[in-house]
Amino acid sequence: MHAVSLPQASVRQTALRTGPAPDLGGAIYTSECALTRRIDGSYTIAMPDRFCRCSSNDARPSRSASGRSFFQGPETLGRWHLDRPTPFERIRVLDPAPDMRMMATIMARIKALFPAVADAGVVSSWGGYVDSTPDAIPVISPVESIGGVFVAAGCSGHGFGAGPGIGHLAADLVAGDAASVDPDPFRLSRFTDRSKIVIGAI
Repeated sequence: MHAVSLPQASVRQTALRTGPAPDLGGAIYTSECALTRRIDGSYTIAMPDRFCRCSSNDARPSRSASGRSFFQGPETLGRWHLDRPTPFERIRVLDPAPDMRMMATIMARIKALFPAVADAGVVSSWGGYVDSTPDAIPVISPVESIGGVFVAAGCSGHGFGAGPGIGHLAADLVAGDAASVDPDPFRLSRFTDRSKIVIGAI
């Protein structure tokens, strides 16, 4: 409504949890899969390239689909009335079902790379959305065209782990305090000031 552009894609992701498996390490990241060991000895597993590919020039094919937000969400509307239910009120929860084809792909990769983990089987799975920016770096920034408005979004799959740091920097910016880290790489204007966009450059 205020002509502010925040390039961010909501990428559907699926993750799963195995049964207890041999300890191969606390965190394993490959181009094929990402595993995190849980306290009970099981692993949480996802495909890391699911959101990175939407930000890159990778030509590998990727399935796409349109959910309800594509047609009814705030990104589809130029304006809404504040005295009526807004798009944010109509779509309050994003809780997609896990993608069964993606689960099969994940387990095929795990079986090829870590057969002992695959042998532990799948105990549970879930879906969600990863808010990914073109360079896979979050936006933590004032909105220069609107005084008093700040953005902290687009964590590209790392919001849970980086959340405390993101919150600290956002609080510094809002309060006008000295920034705890250099805020320049996180500025919103990098997408419009002709800066070269490099994926994961920080």
